[in-house]
Amino acid sequence: MSTGRAESTVSRREFLAAGGALVVAFSLVAPSRLLAQRAAAGPKLPGSLEATPMLDSWIRVGADGSITVMTGKAELGQGVKTALMQIAAEQLSVQPTQIILVTADTRGTPDEGYTAGSNSMKDSGTAIMNAAAQVRELLIARAAERLNIAAERLRTERRGDRR
Repeated sequence: MSTGRAESTVSRREFLAAGGALVVAFSLVAPSRLLAQRAAAGPKLPGSLEATPMLDSWIRVGADGSITVMTGKAELGQGVKTALMQIAAEQLSVQPTQIILVTADTRGTPDEGYTAGSNSMKDSGTAIMNAAAQVRELLIARAAERLNIAAERLRTERRGDRR
């Protein structure tokens, strides 16, 4: 029985050489459900906080007032240690000299991958800035609780910076 159409056989190689393609795609999750999951997760955290969101992975304030800041980036002569200390100091209202910076310690710092280009500031600098700002707000809230006053009435300042 004939359909009246001429049948043509094209090999796989001929099909691909002619620019043809076959795309197979599938999803294990319905698209609407996937979008709902992403929305429920909240906004993406900045810099390397996305991979390491716990504040104590970045900043630790000791009972003695010591401040330790951790970064997975290494100092390769680009001045990243100075820049990261300045970022943390600015957010915490302390002098950079009051900060102990731990860099690229595989046991104690966030795993931020490689140190190259401007990634140190984009990833680690952004994470430290946001983590330090969050720590500052937590310290203000704790002080307000101890002093039994509204946190909005408190502010941080560096010693000698009173205006």
